[in-house]
Amino acid sequence: MDLNLIVFFAMILLLIAIGLTKLNYLKYVMMYFISFALYSSSWDLLYSFSGQLSLGHAIPFGVGAFAIALLASDFNFSPIFALVLASLVAAIVGGVIGTTTIRLRPAYQGIAMLLFSQVLYWFSLIKYGDEGISFGFYKGAQIVTTAQVYIVGLFVFVIGIGSIYYIENSKHRLKLIATKDDQIAAEAAGLHVSKYKIAIFFLSSFFAGLAGAFFALYSLHTDYTIFMVSNSFLPIGMSIIGGSGGVGGAILGSLIISLLNEIIPVYFSLATAYIIYGIMVIVILRFLPTGIIGILSKTIISVKNELIVDSKLVNGKKLNSSRFKK
Repeated sequence: MDLNLIVFFAMILLLIAIGLTKLNYLKYVMMYFISFALYSSSWDLLYSFSGQLSLGHAIPFGVGAFAIALLASDFNFSPIFALVLASLVAAIVGGVIGTTTIRLRPAYQGIAMLLFSQVLYWFSLIKYGDEGISFGFYKGAQIVTTAQVYIVGLFVFVIGIGSIYYIENSKHRLKLIATKDDQIAAEAAGLHVSKYKIAIFFLSSFFAGLAGAFFALYSLHTDYTIFMVSNSFLPIGMSIIGGSGGVGGAILGSLIISLLNEIIPVYFSLATAYIIYGIMVIVILRFLPTGIIGILSKTIISVKNELIVDSKLVNGKKLNSSRFKK
């Protein structure tokens, strides 16, 4: 079975197990993880399967967060409907902005997206101020509970990550990789490179918007800081640590950084968490370029090879002993 799929199913079981407990703080940490696992997976989908570099992926993430906040505070939509609608708004905004950059080389495209994100950073600061938008969802006379939001998050994780995995392993996989590796050769082979790049940008923006919308849903607040440069670089670091090229790496990297960002500041400071995070990225880039998922993959292959060799040795001994008896 695909290692990415194993990690995906294992994390679903872990999320279900945590959901059955009464550890509310741990549930809060895992909701943070759900949001950033989907956010990181959406960035990895864009980069690993179309070669497009976004250093401003906080655009759809933040638009999704602000969209659900406005839908809740101004229109009183239900959480599920608001999540879907906010994701679609993020897909449109992120996709349209991304479409204007697809002709640029990756480095220049990344800078362009970063600059666009800073436009939204200052716009949201001027429009909504330091306090941002706080909101709430109500069902009749009862406010939507943490347990209910956690269940929504579980479905967001399963549907969002599952959809990305399906896209990455669909019949279009080789075409997407071809557009990344050699655009000229892909066009010569008859592939419409621009069409695939635009489609991936819209899809990636949709999933990033869904992640941002859920991030705002469980925190019931959003502000201009969601468009900060550091927030655009978080999914990149998570993909590097976990390993790019599949949802498994994004999930593992997001889990490590989520635990780091939420637990370390309790005992030390947020700066300490970021220092550890930075050191991890540098060490993995230098010594483990395939990330954690790559290490696991190599370990599994090594164990399989050892088992095959051992089985051959055992069979050989049995064969020799049977000949000796004859």
